[in-house]
Amino acid sequence: MQIQIKADSRHSQLSTFIKLGGNSFYRILTRKNYRIPKNYLQWHELASLVALMAEEHENHKLDLAQRFAGHRHALWMVQDAPIYCLDKDLQQLFSQTDVGDESAIFKDLITHLPIHSLMLLLPNGGVRSPDGSCVDYLNIHCSDVNHQEWSTGEKYGLKVKYLAHEHDTNIHFGAIDTQGTVWFSGWGINADGKLEQRDGNLGRTKMVDLDKKFLRDLRNIVMQSLMFLSFEQTGIETVTYKETIGHGFATQEPKERCFYPRWLRLQEKSQVSIDKGGSHASPSPHWRRGHWRRSAVGEGRVDRKWNWIQPVFVGN
Repeated sequence: MQIQIKADSRHSQLSTFIKLGGNSFYRILTRKNYRIPKNYLQWHELASLVALMAEEHENHKLDLAQRFAGHRHALWMVQDAPIYCLDKDLQQLFSQTDVGDESAIFKDLITHLPIHSLMLLLPNGGVRSPDGSCVDYLNIHCSDVNHQEWSTGEKYGLKVKYLAHEHDTNIHFGAIDTQGTVWFSGWGINADGKLEQRDGNLGRTKMVDLDKKFLRDLRNIVMQSLMFLSFEQTGIETVTYKETIGHGFATQEPKERCFYPRWLRLQEKSQVSIDKGGSHASPSPHWRRGHWRRSAVGEGRVDRKWNWIQPVFVGN
């Protein structure tokens, strides 16, 4: 859901906030001293966004989109949830993969999720809203009626309460783009795995068809990322210090304690496939779309495992 909070750009607002010393939440967050790769949203700006949203998460003067987004940002903070960087090549593969509507995968997704709150950093400039603004991160949270502890927390002088919801499981995502617009949406999953999605307004600004399409594009990134985490990525790969500095700079890690995000990317052995096609009858270069498939595995092949059939670029 969309609402414009200020006409000024996000960067200039946050720069002023930082120069003035931020607030108590900002000072707490910056002590973590996250080091993030250069082509992603940097830590001081992300910490500013979280600090401002967390401070306002119970402000009833805000509309529902802002309050829900604030609640999820605050949850991420009090739960000390991780940061992931989505690799640009993997993001492209996600855009060429069909999620499908088979209920089994959504039901299985909830039981396999390794985490329930995360900040997903997107490559700078890789995701553009209808007005040309950049969405460079997504705050993702999964809530479940049987696990209220996933959606509450108290730390750093901040108490985040559980918010009741209509579906058995809800997956929400939110962000503030580079023009200061709040985006918030998600979907519900019921006990039978049925997916419930709505495109209604939570903010004061009425969404047009382009906005709704854009939210569906963001929703696809969230779905694919959670499915990749649940069914494909077998281990945690942490960003290295060398990946956070420019070429030609010193490679020795700083002495002070630093935190590093996790990568969401393909392992080196798994590369994007390029099919050269035939000779004289080859079609124009195009993507052969990927999909998710449930396969029989284990002794007697009685167990089931979801596998990602990656898209293939077909061309001469």
